[in-house]
Amino acid sequence: MHTSPHLLLTAYILLMHSLTTAMWLIGGTWMGLSRRAASEWMRASIANGAALLITVTEGGNHSHVQVMVACTLAVLGAASLRRGLLSFLRLPHTTSDFVRLIVGVAAFNLLLCAPLGWPSLGTFVSCLVMVALLLKCVKETHSAIAREFRRGTAIASSTVLCAAAFVFALTGLAVFTGPTREHALPPLEVRQVALVFVTSVLSIVIAFVQGYIVVMRLVNRLQHLSQHDSLTGLLNRRAVEQCLAREAHRLQRFNEPFSVLLVDIDHFKRINDLLGHAAGDEVLRQVSTALAEQAREVDRVARYGGEEFCVLLPHTEHDGAMQAAERLRAAVQARVITWHGDTLGVTISTGVACATHPDEAMDVLLRRADEALYRAKAQGRNRVEVAVARAA
Repeated sequence: MHTSPHLLLTAYILLMHSLTTAMWLIGGTWMGLSRRAASEWMRASIANGAALLITVTEGGNHSHVQVMVACTLAVLGAASLRRGLLSFLRLPHTTSDFVRLIVGVAAFNLLLCAPLGWPSLGTFVSCLVMVALLLKCVKETHSAIAREFRRGTAIASSTVLCAAAFVFALTGLAVFTGPTREHALPPLEVRQVALVFVTSVLSIVIAFVQGYIVVMRLVNRLQHLSQHDSLTGLLNRRAVEQCLAREAHRLQRFNEPFSVLLVDIDHFKRINDLLGHAAGDEVLRQVSTALAEQAREVDRVARYGGEEFCVLLPHTEHDGAMQAAERLRAAVQARVITWHGDTLGVTISTGVACATHPDEAMDVLLRRADEALYRAKAQGRNRVEVAVARAA
């Protein structure tokens, strides 16, 4: 039994765009990463699929209205693709511009070109609009993708969008010159298969790039959550211990010393008991901000546990570590923390330990810093104490 090629093309288009639409529906619903972007990309997939279905049906014998509807849907797909990327990257865009564009193209195609019998003009103008949308999208998103992800990802995204713009430019050019070169064109069925093949490949590649950046953002977010404290935004204990291990390795290989500060908020339990844990959380956030603001770019500040913090100072020995610790202590003491109209005076105690011996274990170094911290607490708090020298 002979199967019509138009039926095969229709089944292929339905399958491909149904899968793409389902992918964005599931991604936006389950992942919850960027539902607005997922909804825009889902609309783009539906619009492009509908446009292709109109193109391949009825053996190519379409009315002017059908041709103009297909062109309008294609423009809707390109505009939704751009809006999805802008939403995903949190770049500015307005719904009013989107609505005006789609309404303008639909009015031009359906109220002017279709009644007057100008489908070639409508198709040509629609292709120009899609080329402009895609190239504008490249200009708007390339730098943002490169900043958040890698430069190669931005190049891949821009290349795919430029390739789609090139295809639409060729399509518009072919329509514009078509009536004078009809005898030189391949048969209609061959052109339809080529159109579906090219657009489907582009759709798959674009969906792959979009899916890649969605997954990469999710991976980056999970990695950030695994290494940072949720309350303060500082590194967590596991992350700073990894940083300490790298500094210890650098000390062993290149004899580069470093220092560790263990910082504890004075009388923190009293704040929790008198004002509640919400006030304690606010104090933790404010102290974390003060420590992070005073730290150098190469330093690492972490919440070590409870009200205790750890500050790693690479390439820093005794004098530099003491200066840094005093700077942090003064910054916290000078910080104004308000809670329900009351001003809270908060101070910190700090223990300083310098790592200068390559064979010293990390737990020994941290224990020395912890002993210095307890001395600072015992001697009145709001002070800095340096750890005793490592025993020979």
